[in-house]
Amino acid sequence: MIDGLKISAPTFVQRPKRVFVGLDAPMRFADIPTIPDQWRRFNNAGVAVENTVGHGSYGISHGFSADGTWRYACVNEVKAVGVIPEGFAQVSVPAASFAVFKSTENTSRIGEVIEVVTRWIATSDHEPASGPMVEFYGSAYDPETGEGGFEIWSPVASVN
Repeated sequence: MIDGLKISAPTFVQRPKRVFVGLDAPMRFADIPTIPDQWRRFNNAGVAVENTVGHGSYGISHGFSADGTWRYACVNEVKAVGVIPEGFAQVSVPAASFAVFKSTENTSRIGEVIEVVTRWIATSDHEPASGPMVEFYGSAYDPETGEGGFEIWSPVASVN
């Protein structure tokens, strides 16, 4: 537990470049409440993404700009990009080191979890790095209830 939330102490990993396919949308802070609807559209799209890897979905915050905008993608990881379904896009995450925080909170509290993760890194011996922040929702996650746990992958300068 960290700061009263059900979050595990982080593990540190290095990941190679990864490629994803899904719904990608521009964001501003005022748009954050639209993310659950983006997930509903992604989960109910009724399309098969070719070459999917694993049994989970990802939320990726990427493309951060100085004007405070970024992009948010609801995606599946793919081993190779095949035919991209209409309305979907390819999103790449470069090779990076991450601090991985597991949480069993309901996703209705994900904003609080991300705030705690950001504070934890800022006050730790690990230097934050620029790059995408990744959410992982495994096979136990139920998008209807928000239960089942999730992970926050926050980029750090190194895992040493």
